[in-house]
Amino acid sequence: MNDPIVPRLYFAPLEGVTDRFFRAIHASLFSDCLPDAYFAPFFTPTQDTPMTDRDRAAVLPENNPGMTTVPQIMSNTPGTFLLGARMLADMGYTEVNLNLGCPSGTVTSRGRGAGFLSDPDALDRFFDEVFSDLLFSPYGGGMRLSVKTRLGLFAPDEFHDILPVYNRYPIAELILHPRVRREMYRGDVHTDMTVWTAQNTSIPLCINGDLFTPEDVTSVCDALGALPHAVMLGRGAVSNPMLFAGVRAALSGAKLPPIDKARIYRFYEALCEDARTRLSGERHVLFRMKELFAYWIVLFADAEHHRRRLRKAATLPEFRAAADALFSECDLYPDAGFIGNAKMNG
Repeated sequence: MNDPIVPRLYFAPLEGVTDRFFRAIHASLFSDCLPDAYFAPFFTPTQDTPMTDRDRAAVLPENNPGMTTVPQIMSNTPGTFLLGARMLADMGYTEVNLNLGCPSGTVTSRGRGAGFLSDPDALDRFFDEVFSDLLFSPYGGGMRLSVKTRLGLFAPDEFHDILPVYNRYPIAELILHPRVRREMYRGDVHTDMTVWTAQNTSIPLCINGDLFTPEDVTSVCDALGALPHAVMLGRGAVSNPMLFAGVRAALSGAKLPPIDKARIYRFYEALCEDARTRLSGERHVLFRMKELFAYWIVLFADAEHHRRRLRKAATLPEFRAAADALFSECDLYPDAGFIGNAKMNG
């Protein structure tokens, strides 16, 4: 019997969270439930500095062992985008992702990320020049270009003018977060626009946005009436590092895998030790761990007291004592991370 066909699963790039250290530790501790690819948080090439030393370290293949990594570029000018893409090609990469989804005000005010969507004609010229370059020609370098996009800036129907631009070019994959920039990560996603997109493009489609549980993924697949080419999980996958295994099980009709609290604890310990080793000063380590626990706390039942204690911790020893108390005193929800209790706020 053939194995069930399941979409490709991707770990979304979360700036400041899913850095190369997080990715390496996740790949090491959860090797039985990896995504098909990790997307690295974006870097922004300039004419003078196509890639900083930090950017380079983030995507060097030797710094991303045991995983498939897709680098992401933030750019609105073909020249600088191509400079960054060529450096990635020299490292051996065969795919680069263009970020047209970041809603940050500091990004969009410069016409980058979701801000680039305000001018479909400029976007058209950008792709025309990029795909005219030998690097992205199938007869030249053969580099794949995927795009992560939102629906527009202010209204979902802006995408009616944006999708035809994408359709004119050999984009390898379209990763759709069905919100506009103004919505940031608030409110419901526009599933109707995901369905409309699937009906109006031949580009392989990856669904993204508010997919915290296997149930969320199957719900969107039901709305589409078919399995998409791929699924990208972000905040839900940080919260539950076994989420990819859960989604594969749900889509193939298998039993959901058990989630082990001791395994989550080892993940926490490894990330904390990594932060203590490479970050300067206890305060930076404390902020790093508080950010991660904001995701993990949703796995625990009756944890409000511990949530407040973690949030108020002023020193790293105080924080670690609160984390140990959480793990020792609170149980995980039944099927933690695989049902509705795992949904994140915001």
